[in-house]
Amino acid sequence: MQEVIVSESSVKGQSLEKYIAKTLQKKLGARVSRDGRSGAGSHQKMDILDWWQETPFDIEAKNHKSVAIKEWMRQAKAGASLSRIPTVVFQTEDDVLACLPFEDLVDLAVQIRDLTAELKTLRSPVPTQSSLEAAVATKKATGVLVCRNGHIVAPGSSKCLIKGCPYSSTYKPKKEKK
Repeated sequence: MQEVIVSESSVKGQSLEKYIAKTLQKKLGARVSRDGRSGAGSHQKMDILDWWQETPFDIEAKNHKSVAIKEWMRQAKAGASLSRIPTVVFQTEDDVLACLPFEDLVDLAVQIRDLTAELKTLRSPVPTQSSLEAAVATKKATGVLVCRNGHIVAPGSSKCLIKGCPYSSTYKPKKEKK
């Protein structure tokens, strides 16, 4: 059996790729992994596999002493799939940093803003009984039919739409215990 010799730079690159994959798995729950073919062959590919596209990124990982952002970004853009964000993640002495096109960064910020506004709307209080009564009063004024309890009546019918209302077609009075 032949012993495989792995260079120090390959080990550094693999450790960064594993760190990126584990971080995305832990923080996002994304099913990503390091591409075992990373750095091999001449075909364009990314260092992190994301078959289910649970992240918007195609990631090129770099763990070099010198930083060559322009060259790395060209490589990431060339290997990125359509509708994915080409991203370079690189290790500096103290930090792991990411670089992505500015337009994509702005698009992500817009998505966050829109989702935050939607969450705020969804978290707003449910109308109270008094606001519901005001809505029913408005419905009375606009000609919408209501039962004697103020509930909306089915169109073309005189039956209430509320299940527990005595004026609904499905109402059953509670039986008294003997």
